[in-house]
Amino acid sequence: MLALQAGGATVLDALRYERASIASGQVWRLVSGQFIHFGWAHCLLNLGGLAMLATILPAAVRVGRCCLALGTLIGLVLFFTMPGLQHYAGFSGILYGLAVVALLPRASKEPAAAVVLAALAVRALWPWMGDGNADAAAWLGAPPLAAAHLAGLAAGALVLVVRRTAA
Repeated sequence: MLALQAGGATVLDALRYERASIASGQVWRLVSGQFIHFGWAHCLLNLGGLAMLATILPAAVRVGRCCLALGTLIGLVLFFTMPGLQHYAGFSGILYGLAVVALLPRASKEPAAAVVLAALAVRALWPWMGDGNADAAAWLGAPPLAAAHLAGLAAGALVLVVRRTAA
C-alpha cells in the first residue's frame, strides 16, 4: 500500500473504485480500490490497523488471500447495492472484515473480543445516525464510507462461514 500511495494521483486514478470504469470492463477496480488511499494519513491509518490486526489473526489465516477475498466481496457489495457511489478508495472495509475473522470465533469465550466487535458495529453504523464523518473527511482526504465498513463486517462473517465449511 505504501508503494501504491507513493505513486500519487496517477496510481489513484488508475486503480480507485470507479463505477463507470468497472461497468465498462475494468473489474479489477472492485478490488484495487480497496488498496489505495486519498492521502498519506488515510494510508498510514489503515496500515496501522492492519499491523494491529495481524498480531491477533489466527495463524491459519493467510492474510494476503483473506484481504483479496474481503476486497472482492466488498467491491461487489458496493457495486451492486450503491449505484450512486462513483468513486471510492480505502482499506478500512477490509480491516473491519479482518477484525471479524480475528474476533468473532473468540467472542463467546473472550468478552473483550465481543466488546470490540460491538464497538466496530456501532462505529460502522454511527455515520447514519448523524454527521459522523464531516471531521474525518478533512484529514483523510474524503469522508469514510460507512457502507464499506458494514460490507467488511458482513464479508468477514462470510469468509468465516466459508472457512468452516471447507474445513
